[in-house]
Amino acid sequence: MEIAYEKLYVDENSLFHYQEFIQPHFTSPFHLHDEFEIILIVKSHGKLFIGNSITNFSDGELYLFAPGLPHCFFNSRGYDKSNNMAHAVVIQFRKDFLGSTFFEKTEVSSLKQLIKKAEFGVQFIRPGKTMQKKIQALNMKRELEKLADFLLLLNDLASINNIKLLSTENTLKLSGLTDSKIINDVYRYVAENFQKKISFDTAASVANMQRSAFCRYFKRKTKKKFTQFVNEIRIMHSCKLLAETDKTVIEIAFECGYENTSYFNRQFRIYRITSPKSFREQIRNKIH
Repeated sequence: MEIAYEKLYVDENSLFHYQEFIQPHFTSPFHLHDEFEIILIVKSHGKLFIGNSITNFSDGELYLFAPGLPHCFFNSRGYDKSNNMAHAVVIQFRKDFLGSTFFEKTEVSSLKQLIKKAEFGVQFIRPGKTMQKKIQALNMKRELEKLADFLLLLNDLASINNIKLLSTENTLKLSGLTDSKIINDVYRYVAENFQKKISFDTAASVANMQRSAFCRYFKRKTKKKFTQFVNEIRIMHSCKLLAETDKTVIEIAFECGYENTSYFNRQFRIYRITSPKSFREQIRNKIH
């Protein structure tokens, strides 16, 4: 396999792998692997990079990713200095974990549809505390009871209609470990510094390239200009602040790394087709 990926070292005799992460901040790099992955964010928040898309993530969210879909959860700068530990549960399984024709059977037709959607990354909207408890309780079970509960979990996931596809297309093209490390290092630099001035020269230095070469490389690999990528992260964070705080638009603009509000407003309209003020009103009207 030419694309850089994360190799799992697990019990080859197990049908699926369950792992819990509790750490000051998430440390997994931007990566992909050969398994499907269910991820429950028990406690944490930050930015999720999925394919060539970006979104916010926070407590209680649930995701399903297909093999070959690059992804990474980055915590905001300073998260590890807070009193909150980053806590996630990860379940990984191969498509043929119950045989090569399992997903062709009539009884699992709805699950097959979900598996297909996972190629773009699936977020289950408001899965609820009951679902979270089922996932966390799975590791307490043994042998056939554990397998049965896992199959019931897959059935529950396939029955959820309220989902969101996270990436319209997996256009990120990595050709090896070097590409994977460069993209990861640049993503991490932007994720940790987007709230202040982002330097083109620093980003190029992180990638160990000259500025012009870096610009061409980043556009070729991500199908985006570097400035577009930075603005996406900043606007995504501004949406979170507009929805969850009472900070003024001016305060939010500066907190998201913009040096003036007029440029912030222009960028916001590009990505959200509305003004920051109107976006906040729409969100609050939905809540009430």
